[in-house]
Amino acid sequence: MTGLASVDAHSERGVRNSQPEGIGRVASVELGAAWNNLGRNVVFADARCRPIAVFDESVFDDDEPSQYDLDVHAVLDLPGTGTVLTLNHYGMLRGFDITGTPPGRDGVRKAQPAWTLTFVADVERAVVVGDRLVGTRPRSEGAAGLVVSEPLQPPRTDAQLDLHVQLETEGELTALASLPGDRVAVGGPGRITLASLPPGATGRKVWGVEVAFRPACFAWDGRLLWAAGSEAPAGEVDDYDWEAMRGGGWVALDPADGTVTAAGDVPDDVAWGTGGVPFAVLAGAICLAGRRGEVYVINPRDGTTRQTTAFADRSLGIAHLAAIGDQVLYGYNRGGYRLHAVPAVSVGSLIARTT
Repeated sequence: MTGLASVDAHSERGVRNSQPEGIGRVASVELGAAWNNLGRNVVFADARCRPIAVFDESVFDDDEPSQYDLDVHAVLDLPGTGTVLTLNHYGMLRGFDITGTPPGRDGVRKAQPAWTLTFVADVERAVVVGDRLVGTRPRSEGAAGLVVSEPLQPPRTDAQLDLHVQLETEGELTALASLPGDRVAVGGPGRITLASLPPGATGRKVWGVEVAFRPACFAWDGRLLWAAGSEAPAGEVDDYDWEAMRGGGWVALDPADGTVTAAGDVPDDVAWGTGGVPFAVLAGAICLAGRRGEVYVINPRDGTTRQTTAFADRSLGIAHLAAIGDQVLYGYNRGGYRLHAVPAVSVGSLIARTT
């Protein structure tokens, strides 16, 4: 299929260590896009994926700590402040003022954190709710419920945030999204819950629905809540063993009451895995990254599936995909410092061929 393009991941600047080359996260932010070249740097870009600034340092000199320092688990906007947040494996929360940094010689700014706070280590899913950071609890704490921070009030630096646990009765949580009105959607094996999370109050479950998969990621289009995830097997499958994660399903929900408006299955080799987001909604279609570089496009009206051509002859590991402007941008944790893009027009053409 025509339309698949390569995007410069801007990986030449940064830390050198023994981290296998790959993409850690891809995110849509107010300035456009951001991504993590694992162990190397974090790149902040415009909506056309042209680098604006690069964070290319570690506070650690040793090999393994520097890898974890630049293993970013979330890139998020702090609404109303112009600040972009990064949360790494160690739980270091850095706040960047990208536009306030002067350009370098190549026109790309050298990003430096304006402040650093401490959250919780090894949080795989995190969102901002109002002015608070909310994350799924790490596996070392049983992964049950959410960790909610106090309001983020820079310019404090190197301070441990005050934290409390919410929605612990929801058990293990593998998916998380922020919705308007201090609401969060959470997902665990076989279930999705919408909860209210007002400041200074106990979280309250609004509704819950059962689904035939293990939710991994959500998408909010302003009208419907979309979710997708891998199979929920009878036996325990650890999502660190990403090659064992197969198939699964998707669903579209009415946020008012959890009514299912559409649902379906996904292909067997979607690139699921710990912290991975191989899923987005663009041009009215469901987009999913496959293990060998292909993008599956599902028409939610009838469930028919088309795909782009695979460009690898082996699994590239866990995919990270996001809708950025008028395209989906994606990369893999074992696919090298390489990014790929499929424009909305190509997604739309595949949908048109299924109707």
